[in-house]
Amino acid sequence: MVLGETRLAVRRHRKVVVVLAVSIALALSGLGIESASASTRSRLAVSLNSDRSSAARLDGSRVKGKIYVFVRNSKKLDKVDFYIDSPQWRKKPPVRTDKKAPFDLAGTASDGTARPYNTAKLADGTHTIRAVMTRSDGTTYTRRGRFKVHNGGAKPAPTPTPTATTTVSPTSAPTATAPTTAPTTTAPATTDPTKTAVPAPPTTTTAPPSTSAPTATATPPKTCTNGNTIKEGGLASYSEAGGGEYLIHNNNWNDNAGGNTVITACNYNNWYLISNTPNHSDMSVQTYPNVHRDYNNVALTTIKSARFAATGPRCTGCVYNIAFDIWLGSGLSHELMIWTDNWGQRPSGEVVDTVTIGGHEYQVWRSGSGDGGVISYLSTTPQTSGDMPLSEFFKDVQNRGWKVTTTWQVDYGVEIVDTNGKPERFDFNNFAITD
Repeated sequence: MVLGETRLAVRRHRKVVVVLAVSIALALSGLGIESASASTRSRLAVSLNSDRSSAARLDGSRVKGKIYVFVRNSKKLDKVDFYIDSPQWRKKPPVRTDKKAPFDLAGTASDGTARPYNTAKLADGTHTIRAVMTRSDGTTYTRRGRFKVHNGGAKPAPTPTPTATTTVSPTSAPTATAPTTAPTTTAPATTDPTKTAVPAPPTTTTAPPSTSAPTATATPPKTCTNGNTIKEGGLASYSEAGGGEYLIHNNNWNDNAGGNTVITACNYNNWYLISNTPNHSDMSVQTYPNVHRDYNNVALTTIKSARFAATGPRCTGCVYNIAFDIWLGSGLSHELMIWTDNWGQRPSGEVVDTVTIGGHEYQVWRSGSGDGGVISYLSTTPQTSGDMPLSEFFKDVQNRGWKVTTTWQVDYGVEIVDTNGKPERFDFNNFAITD
């Protein structure tokens, strides 16, 4: 849509958010080293927490919202000068000079915690932070970290409202009835998505992989045989009685890890997918296969609930979340996610509340503030089937400051980060929206 996405093209699409991310929404990778003599010494690190816990290397990471950048292994340093996107850094003053370990990019609070750096100051895309480090003996060396900001400012423009049943736009980027102007991303979407300032949650609130037994499925899964094959990037549509339309979309919107996902669809409410997504260092959402319905800014009061049923694998090393992704309003600025099942992922933003809706408890994660951003509801226990009271979630986001009164897309699918390089199956059936 975890570390998100989210996203808002957040997402990620989601993304996310994700959302967004590692299980904590951060991307891992090798550090860009310019000085071999210092390869085992200081390096730039990034965390989502002010206490700098669960930190990863900055270089190669994918971030959004508020982050905490600092220098690891800095005991022998006297000073660090930080430069951001400054190719002529030797001729320009640093954005900050810190003379006390652990040398935080945005400074250190009086209680010793790091102050956040808001990536919303940067355009979506690749950026570089360079740190010129001065040792106690007066010698210097540099470290740099290249990272991607994914707050929702560079998501592909959604496709105009389809004129035929076979036209659909990405969901993470969202689909069909989206406005034709290009949004500004996996927060718009993804996704922002989260785009948007994403406060760092305390480590105690990070959602761990769900290991408890999922709730029982109300009806036995249908067996889909001899279905239509939908390859990555493809789509299929199925008409429902009454003239409505559901679309199944194999939306590999961020497939940078080189994986492959194939959907077999017998109907919009009876399909499955096999995904083989390799482990990748940035832990970003790769694809969001989904079934969705497009609306032309239909009033939220007309949409009551959605029936759902889905199961995912409990596989070692896998990271994914099965979730509703709902785009509210007339643009990409409001993304509502409802995570029914989470396996090692983390929504974008921070935990702001816990609520009970429809008899289930949810952590409320928020990326952004006021009238916009991404709000994700993470079910504290896995739900593999049921009737989701969408109208209650609409009321809740409105109570949290969103002034939206319409929707143009309701999706249900799975945000896949990683299947540990092995083919894994996800099943979806019994889906329908009540409106």
